[in-house]
Amino acid sequence: MNLSPLLLGWRATAKVALTGLFAVSLGACFPTSEHPIALNGEAQAPAIFSGIWEGGLGDGKATLIFMEGAEDAAPSPRFTGLIIRHREGKPSINEGWIEFEAEAADIRGEIFLSALLKRRDGKAAEADEEGYYLFRVQTTGDDMSVTTLDDRVMVELLNRGALDGTVSNTVGLPIIRITSDSIGLRAFLVNADLDEVFSEPFARFTRQQ
Repeated sequence: MNLSPLLLGWRATAKVALTGLFAVSLGACFPTSEHPIALNGEAQAPAIFSGIWEGGLGDGKATLIFMEGAEDAAPSPRFTGLIIRHREGKPSINEGWIEFEAEAADIRGEIFLSALLKRRDGKAAEADEEGYYLFRVQTTGDDMSVTTLDDRVMVELLNRGALDGTVSNTVGLPIIRITSDSIGLRAFLVNADLDEVFSEPFARFTRQQ
């Protein structure tokens, strides 16, 4: 089984409402993109996307596992992973899991992921969860910090035409869909204030092996 990392920062209200990303549609909580961020010659995923990591996802504990490809497989920027959410106080009990596939773009010396949700708790992704989830990944030694797009900033950017996309609402949460093409996304990130655009904490992990 080939799986990949990262999916999923949410605001205080969403954190309370979601006891995890397993209870509510991801599409209603995180901006999605119709296209991945364009690569620029990246031939394979950075070495950090391997092994087993432990840490926190939102307000709960989680394990991140990167799946190894076949030994004879050609190098690729695309990789797969699994995120397992653990019950508070009883880490041996799983609250749910997410299977995803992603590819890493190197922009300004930083790593940005375009991640596709493949399966959740063994079921295929819902129609409103389809699309690419965009993340900024920063590392220090064996620690990994993942942030995602700030929805309020994204609404402002879409309204003024810095990116193409649509905004609608459901259960009080904005549904943000970015429609800019892959090259447009990369061009935007080359000049964007990254700390402002990716200001929503998503997860923190520490490598175990």
